[in-house]
Amino acid sequence: MAIAPWSEITEPADLCIVGAGPVGLAVALACARGGLTVLVLEAGGPRGAPPRVDPAAFHIEDPARHAPVEAAMARGLGGASLWWGGRCVPLDDIDFAPQASASEAAWPIDHAQVRPWYEPAWRFLGSGPALFEHPAPGWEAGGDVRFDTLERWAPKPKLGARYRGEVERTPNLRLVLGATAVGLEVEGDGVAGIEAVGAGGARAIVRARRYVIAAGGLETTRLLLMAQRRTPRLFGGPDGALGRYYAGHVSGKIADVELAAPGDAAALDFFLDGPSYARRRFTLSAPAQRREGLLNAAFWIDNPPLHDPDHRSALLSAVWMALAFEPLGSRLLPEAVRRLHVGSGRDVLTGHLRNLLAGAPDAAVNLARMFGGRYLASPARPGFLLRRRSGRYALHYHAEQSPNRSSRVSICAAGETGARERLKVSLRYQPADIASVLRSHELLDGALRRSGKGRLIYRAPPAEREARVWAQAGDGFHQTGTTRMGRARRDSVVDGDCRIHDLDNLYLASSSVFPRAGQANPTLPAVALGLRLADRLLREGPGARAR
Repeated sequence: MAIAPWSEITEPADLCIVGAGPVGLAVALACARGGLTVLVLEAGGPRGAPPRVDPAAFHIEDPARHAPVEAAMARGLGGASLWWGGRCVPLDDIDFAPQASASEAAWPIDHAQVRPWYEPAWRFLGSGPALFEHPAPGWEAGGDVRFDTLERWAPKPKLGARYRGEVERTPNLRLVLGATAVGLEVEGDGVAGIEAVGAGGARAIVRARRYVIAAGGLETTRLLLMAQRRTPRLFGGPDGALGRYYAGHVSGKIADVELAAPGDAAALDFFLDGPSYARRRFTLSAPAQRREGLLNAAFWIDNPPLHDPDHRSALLSAVWMALAFEPLGSRLLPEAVRRLHVGSGRDVLTGHLRNLLAGAPDAAVNLARMFGGRYLASPARPGFLLRRRSGRYALHYHAEQSPNRSSRVSICAAGETGARERLKVSLRYQPADIASVLRSHELLDGALRRSGKGRLIYRAPPAEREARVWAQAGDGFHQTGTTRMGRARRDSVVDGDCRIHDLDNLYLASSSVFPRAGQANPTLPAVALGLRLADRLLREGPGARAR
């Protein structure tokens, strides 16, 4: 029985995993296929149960910098993949090399130790070849900017629906739904059990030989912080790295790109590559990052902001209106993406109606074609790019956030129910993050001009650009850094194998172990690390506990 009743939660297992999101699910299936008996605790309820987390369990210090947790996190089989768009990007070699711009963070392992796991991670998340570099004719890589890097899109990003059948058919895998891990029972140098709370307040201690916490960045950190309150020496002590260095990405738009040959947009649009879609991006070369002391960054061309009717496009206004109507829009896109496109809520309806009236017939045809490709085709097209005769497109940047010890999560006052402590979330950016984004744009502009491919057109004069980047600096979806990987407990929480420094049989499988996130969305690298961990657990065998 793969989906087990609460009564089976106390039956021992070789491995107990907390969380059935993308990483926890990948680790659970890999270990169960390899012969371990696996028990998974998932806080979410059965199929059809509300997936949203409780906002009352969090205190977001600056809501302008951090997304609402109910839009960034989800409970249930598949976890936050319910909101995930499916974008998969690997880390870069330079992310693993110490840099002056990120002197507080360094991976204790080489990229070569992670790279072999992208292929199985992509097989778990997507389908087709795990190819992330592919030059287009006429777009030769070289100099400060690369024109050949790809992002790939998982054709079925809702992993709960995709893997539910396999979970149910796997005999040595037990999944207990509605089981929230609330504490660690620590004895000596190991974990003796995990305390779980079920529906109606039922409590149990879960026993296993080894434990993996894969509850997402913030919830994984919460569980360790609660254990540290009981045993202050753990995880480097109160002044250690646990909960610190919380980071995501800096993302937004401050410029447009004008292509010298409008037809070149075809090489930068989504394209079907076998069973999945891919898209080319502009990325900074490693030599340029080293020379300039920059954080990693990627760029791609995009439509004008949907919420601004000054784009004068009937199609874009029609899309905006569909997304702005929340009951419909929330079904069309992940909530985070929907809110980004809908904008701040200023009164723009009149402008959008004017655009629709001016171009209604063409908009209706194009809208039907776009929605068909996005929601009826298989695989679904991840997005659309409205081709423009002018060759001018919005330029989206997605850049690394530097490690910052004061950017952190911590435990504050108890929540209203008293069942769980509230997690205080303080996501803080630094001037270096903003300066790196601005300089990266300058390098991209220079590379486009030298290659004859185009140029950047900024949306504000130089004196205002820094403020524009600051205004868009916010995340909360890419939860990294709070249980960072390192060589010593004084400045990290886990070692290079994702094992807690202090406890022999406790591991983490989460993007929260990233000491640096680079420019990549964290899902693919986090699953790769999770599968690497699963391989180690299988090689150690079912009876392993000590180092």
